Amino acid sequence: MNRSSLLAISAYIWWGLSAIFWRQLDRVAPVDQVGWRILAGFIALSILWIHRRSFPFRQLSLRHLRFGLAGAALAATNWGVFLWAVRNDQAVEASLGYFLMPLVSVVLSMVVLDERPSRLQWVAIVLATTGLVWTFIVVGSPPWVALILAASFGTYGLIRKTGPFESVDGLTLELAILTPFALLLLTVRSVDEPVTGPGGAVIFLLLAASGLVTVVPLLLFASAARTASLVVVGLLAYLNPVLQFLVGWQLFGESVPAARLGGFAWIWVALVFIVVDQLQTERTAADPVSDGQLPS
Repeated sequence: MNRSSLLAISAYIWWGLSAIFWRQLDRVAPVDQVGWRILAGFIALSILWIHRRSFPFRQLSLRHLRFGLAGAALAATNWGVFLWAVRNDQAVEASLGYFLMPLVSVVLSMVVLDERPSRLQWVAIVLATTGLVWTFIVVGSPPWVALILAASFGTYGLIRKTGPFESVDGLTLELAILTPFALLLLTVRSVDEPVTGPGGAVIFLLLAASGLVTVVPLLLFASAARTASLVVVGLLAYLNPVLQFLVGWQLFGESVPAARLGGFAWIWVALVFIVVDQLQTERTAADPVSDGQLPS
C-alpha cells in the first residue's frame, strides 16, 4: 500500500471516529461547538500559513467570494447538523447521510452539470430512493438529519469541484468568512451559558483542540488527493460512514431495529452499483482502446 492510500485511510478513519471526540463535549450546546470549531479551525490554519510564510488569497475576485460564501454556509450547516446528531443520539442516522452523499453527487452532476448518469448509476439512484421511502414508512417521518447532511455535503463537493480553490485555500477563506460570526455568537452565548464547574478546564482544552480535529484530516486528505487515484480515494471514502455507523451503534448504544436496517440495506446495495461503476470508469480510462478507438 502506497503513501497516498495510507494518508487517505488516515483521513477517513479520523473523520469516521470524530463523533467520539465531539461526544466528550456533551455539556456544550451544538451551536457553541460549531462556533468553537470555526474559530479554532481558523486559528490552526492561520498558524499553518504563517509557518509556510505564505498568504493564500493574493488575488481575490468576486467569484472567489461567491464560492467562499456558499461553501461557508454549507460547511456551517453540515457541521451544525452533524454535531446536533451526535449529541442527540442520532449518530447512526448521520452515517446514513454520508452513505447517501455519493448518490447525491451523481444527482447533482446530472441536474447542475448536465452529465448523463450511467445505467449502473440509475440503478443506484432507484435503489437509494427505495431505501429512503422504506425509512420514511418505518420511521414515520423522513430521515431529515441524513438528508440535510447528504445534501449539504454533496452540494459542498460540487462547489469545490467547480470553484477556483484548492481544498486548504477554500477552507481558509470559508473559515475567515465565518470567524466574525463565530466570535459574535460565542461572545453572546458565553453570557447565557458559560462553561464552568467541574471539568470546565478540560472542556476548554477540548474546544481549543477542535481546530486540529477539523484541520488535520483535511490536510491528510489534501496530501493524498494530489497523487492517489481518484477511484481509490472515492472507494476509501466509505470508511467514514461505516465507522460512524459502528460508533453510533456499538459504542454509543443507539438502537438499530431490523426494520430500520432495511432502509440502510437498500442504500448499501445502491453503493455496490456505484463502486462497480467507479471501477468500470477507471478501467475504461486506463485502456485507450477500450471504446473501439485507436489512441491518438
